[in-house]
Amino acid sequence: MRASLRVRTPGGRREVIGFLTSLSADQVGIVDRRGTEHLLATADVDAVRPVAVALGRRPESTPRDLLDALATRAGVRGACWVGRISTLLADRTPPASVPAWGEWAEFGGVRARFEGEWVTLPLAPVETIVEAAWWATRMGARSVQIRAEEADDPTTDDLTAAGFTRLG
Repeated sequence: MRASLRVRTPGGRREVIGFLTSLSADQVGIVDRRGTEHLLATADVDAVRPVAVALGRRPESTPRDLLDALATRAGVRGACWVGRISTLLADRTPPASVPAWGEWAEFGGVRARFEGEWVTLPLAPVETIVEAAWWATRMGARSVQIRAEEADDPTTDDLTAAGFTRLG
């Protein structure tokens, strides 16, 4: 779960935003978008509120040359589909764990690449894309790019249903 914690410190109060990683009677663990895990004393936490996955910019407005460069570095090509992670993950339960922090992760044999506010991967079942999105959002990703080599692949219908837009 992504959350905002208000924490008492010797210098005053501060806010820590990230994904909860552990919770016990004595300690709360939260990892921020830079991958830093904060282990906070439960007694120092004043308030906790759930925070939705960050909305980010409109992925359809992203310059095509930037998307193409991201795809090249991810080793994927084909028709370009983009979507907001917040839309994809709306009303879904976060997984208990995700792959380690890093530039690459694999989901059911599909490699995903995280860079900046994007996660890029080849066409895959929506549930695989969802897994990659949960992983990437913990590092600050806001948008997903899918590349489909076969424009008439029936799986692309699932992308439309999941909120993705095909770019021309």
